[in-house]
Order: sequence, then structure tokens, then C-alpha cells
Amino acid sequence: MTNATAVEAVIFDMDGVLIDSEVVYMNRLRWFVRDFLGKQVPEERLLTMVGATGNGHFEAVREYCPPDWDIEVFRSHYREFGKDKPIDYPGILFPDALPALEWLKRHGYRTVLATSTIRERAEEIKTLCGFGAYMEFVLCGDMFRESKPNPEIYLRCLELLKLPGENCLVVEDSPYGIEAAVRAGIPVAVRRERRFPVDQRGADWYIDSLAELPGLLMGSPK
Repeated sequence: MTNATAVEAVIFDMDGVLIDSEVVYMNRLRWFVRDFLGKQVPEERLLTMVGATGNGHFEAVREYCPPDWDIEVFRSHYREFGKDKPIDYPGILFPDALPALEWLKRHGYRTVLATSTIRERAEEIKTLCGFGAYMEFVLCGDMFRESKPNPEIYLRCLELLKLPGENCLVVEDSPYGIEAAVRAGIPVAVRRERRFPVDQRGADWYIDSLAELPGLLMGSPK
């Protein structure tokens, strides 16, 4: 696909796209395994959690946890570990996020949020960061049987928008999200991650900032 001029709606992932959270989440998981379990997690294991749900976080470090732990035990300990380490979500909001959403609103584009994050946390983050007001609706990972890379969340977006895939654009950052969008038949623009190695192949376009979206949508991408 050479341009995105047919796009009527932009579907945003949240982590790594609107908020700069992937590094924060990786570090928290690294510290949890180090400080709570007394073990070290190789970087390549942590990278498997980029774009994943809480289940994905557990799978990334399962081999470092006691053998009798299941996902619920992991979540309980992980929540307790993080109680005195709250994340400053407004502080990790990408500076280009709200200006891009405002531009899209002014120019008549519909915008929605499709995140693997659970509903409770997504609601908290979008309110704290101020981008919830721009979203026509929000879909979260725990609303579906499987999260990304299953395309169900993006297929549901198309149903609610009442638009075909070619009239939408997904903005993603993770391999799971890219695969989900491609399987749903929706063009994908990826925010490049240059700080750590993550597989971002398979997208239609690559951007370094959401400030590049107007040029992409108007037919003159950088």
C-alpha cells in the first residue's frame, strides 16, 4: 500500500504508541524477578513481553518462578511488589500523542483505542493522560478470549466502526499487534522502537513520531 488517503478511522494501540510504557514494564518485571525472587532475567526473555498481556509477562519469566506458581499467584505477588512503585502515566505520555489526536479530531477522523491492557488499567490510564476524550470507544484485552496476536480485537473494531479494513489504519509498535492487524486486514503504521531490538516487520509504514500521521493520511508521508 502506497498511501493512506482512504482512511476514515485510526485505531491506536496504547502501550508503546500513546504512552512510553514498554521500557517501564520491562524494568519492573526485571526488578521483580531480581528483588523478589533473587534471580536475573536475560534481556531476550524480557523482550518477549513487549506488547503482551499480563499472561505474557508471566510466560516471559515463568521458568524463574517457583514451580507451584500459576498466573494468579504471579499476579498477586507482582501487584504487591508494585504497590509502592506507582507508575507516573502522565509522565510517560508521548509528547506527540495529544497533538496528533487533536489534529485527527479537527480533520474529521474517527479515533479508537484497542489495547491488550485490562479494562481497569486502561480506563485509569486514558483518564490520567487525557486521551480518553478523543476515543469513540475503547476495547481491551480482557474483553476477548485471546489477546493479540489474535485479530479478534481489531475485527471487533471494524464491526463497531462499520468500516472495511482498507478504510482504517492501525498504529502499533509490537510484533503481536502488527500480526493481529495484518490478520484482520487493516493497514498498519508502526512507531519505531530504536532503544531495544524488537521485531517490527510486516507493517505498511514506519514512523518515528505520531506527528508524521498527518502527512501519511494526507498522502505525503516522510
